[in-house]
Amino acid sequence: MNQEKVQKEFLPPALLAVLFMVLSGMFATTMHCLIRFATDETHPFEVAFFRTIFVLLIFFPVFLKNGTESFKSKNIKLQSCRAIVGSIAMLCMFFGLSITELAKATALMFTVPIFATILAIFFLKEVVGLRQWIAMFVGFIGAVIVLRPDVELGFGPLLILCASLMWSSSMLMAKKLTETDTTVSITFWQAAGLIPATFILAIQVWEWPTLEQLLMFLFIAIAGTLVHWFLNLALKKADISALLPLDYLRLIWSVSLGFIFFNEIPHIGLWLGSALILGASTYIGIRQAKNRSNLNNNMNL
Repeated sequence: MNQEKVQKEFLPPALLAVLFMVLSGMFATTMHCLIRFATDETHPFEVAFFRTIFVLLIFFPVFLKNGTESFKSKNIKLQSCRAIVGSIAMLCMFFGLSITELAKATALMFTVPIFATILAIFFLKEVVGLRQWIAMFVGFIGAVIVLRPDVELGFGPLLILCASLMWSSSMLMAKKLTETDTTVSITFWQAAGLIPATFILAIQVWEWPTLEQLLMFLFIAIAGTLVHWFLNLALKKADISALLPLDYLRLIWSVSLGFIFFNEIPHIGLWLGSALILGASTYIGIRQAKNRSNLNNNMNL
């Protein structure tokens, strides 16, 4: 509680939301980089299983300190629905990625903000202005320019689209859960709910990992947990429609890590696309901060 007061004193909620969302994206990119290293010797399904199972180990110190109180949920039904939706998203994503070119799959993943914004309008009654829609569209165009995707749709890309829709629904559920549950509870059950599905996949391709591989899996789990931790913190302080365009910034982290670790040279379209993405994301963040500032000023009058 005191920590929250300190944060509010030094940084406005809108800026904190932007910071948390950017950190979430950075850890997501770090996790993807680690997964790329790990899957050189281990099947992706087995990596996914250990990524989820190690979350229990990460939260063990919290359990020792606070017992089961930190993990209690006031909305078991919604937590369960989110686990099911998240499992479907994961299954579709893993299977879709196995039969789809990475560039095409990545481009299709950026439909998440579009799906989430539309769902937020209908289910959370969020108001999205014309300028915000334009900024989101500009950001999406930037992603297309960066990735130069082939738009042909087969079974694999359709699975990726399905995964994006499911992930958008999961984001909305997380936003709703922030009203009743703690960040610890939401983050824990998001990962724990994926264990059954990942186990079913992993057992079919199982190979006992080495100690070095287990250590890599632990780092992946830590990064993945921080992704959801910062995402949930961001969702507590801003609307989904304002936060999701910031997810495009992951392209910059991906390019940097790809160049450093895998000698991937970015093409010229990346710089143009990144400029559009940064411009759109910056505008949305500033716009959101102004809107919240005006709302607070009106409430104080």
